[in-house]
Formats: sequence, C-alpha cells, structure tokens
Amino acid sequence: MRLNHLLPLLICFTSLAAPSGEAVYKQHCAACHEQDNPRIPRRAVLEKMPVARILRTLDYGAMISVAYTLTHAEREAVASYLGTPAEATALSATAYCKDRAVHLSGTGKFQWNGWSPTADNSRFQRSQAAALSLDQVRHLKLKWAFAFDGDITAFSQPTILDGYLFTGSAGGMIHALDPETGCVKWTFDANGPVRSSILAVKDDGRFVLLFGDQNGWFYALDSAGGRLIWKKHVDEHDAGRLTGSPV
Repeated sequence: MRLNHLLPLLICFTSLAAPSGEAVYKQHCAACHEQDNPRIPRRAVLEKMPVARILRTLDYGAMISVAYTLTHAEREAVASYLGTPAEATALSATAYCKDRAVHLSGTGKFQWNGWSPTADNSRFQRSQAAALSLDQVRHLKLKWAFAFDGDITAFSQPTILDGYLFTGSAGGMIHALDPETGCVKWTFDANGPVRSSILAVKDDGRFVLLFGDQNGWFYALDSAGGRLIWKKHVDEHDAGRLTGSPV
C-alpha cells in the first residue's frame, strides 16, 4: 500500500521539477523576440522552425551567449515550446544536378579560394580574374537564388574553384553547387554552424576542403563527393567556436 501511495507522489514531484518552456521563453527570450527588429526573428518565425534547429542554435549557435546560463533541460523545454516537432526536410531530388561529379584541377582562370584569392588576405579580385568591368557590375541581374533550409542567417563566404561553388550554412550543412544554375552536387552535414570560408588544397593527388564549425570541430572533406576524410575537435569548451578561415 505504501508503494502505491508513493508512486503518484514521485510522478507529481517529477512533473513539478520539469522546467516550463513558456516560463523560460518569457524570462530569457521574449524581451528580444517580441520586439520589431529586422535583425531578430519574431516568435512567429521561431514557431515555424524545427525543435532540433532551435536547440542546436541554443547549444552552440548564435544564441549560445544567451543560453549558456540555462540548463540543458531548460533549453530543451523552450525549444519544444517554440518549435515544430518535424525535422528539417531533406533537399528535393529536383535540387540536385543531373551530373553530380566534381573534378577540381586548380587551374581554372576564375577562382576565389578561401577568405581571399591571395595569401596576403587583401580580399581583392583583379579585373582579369573577375572578368567584369565596372559598367557590367552596374547591370548585373539575379540569375538564381539558393535558400538554406531552416536558416534565417547566412555568413559563410562561398569558395569558387574550377567552375564549382562550395559554401557552409548556419544549419551546419556544406553545399557543393553549380555556380551556373545553383543546382546541388553534394552536401555534408557538420556538427555545428559553419561560419568560416572553405579552403581547397591539393593533397596526394586530390583536392581536400578544409573548414571549421562553431562547435569547435575542424574538418577535411574529399571535394569529389563530400566524403569525410577526418575531423578533429580542436576546442572542447562549451562556448568554443571556430570562425577563422583556414590558410
């Protein structure tokens, strides 16, 4: 009989101990997300995002400086309170190129590899390499646009080499794209948001893509298909971020 009475009490106390997502939101989030600021997503936007994406942002994304005082249970509670239970949708088959092969030679005339086309970090592209005049720049028109699923920011500078485009995303996805059409060659899912640019280097007869994420991981991918060659957790601190681009 004692056990029968004790069980409901345990369940009751467990329920009381569980953090309230609504309470966490009101105390730590509402002050920013309830205001009209074009730089801050409104609550209505957050409610359309997957729970996993919100939790990822709290754990090691843009909100880590705000969420570091919260317990993991509180982060899970507020993410579940705000977001949708559905996971981020996979790319449509029509988003992929018919020819998904990637063959880098490093001999292309037009390229921007890493943070700057030259090692001095000038971030200047000569007119011969750009193949654009000032007058042409004034008349450029949108050819295509590519949306990163579930993301509301984009901060990874594209790398262009031999007619291929490589870029990271706030959702941690690396994309290899055809710069002519925007179709996808391949994707790779990193452990955290990717802010750095991607550097392509030749190693043992193949081109390797090097980059870091905002969860302290550094990666080397095979450029041909996005296969992981190796990765290393170079900063294990909870707030550790890799934002600098490889040289």
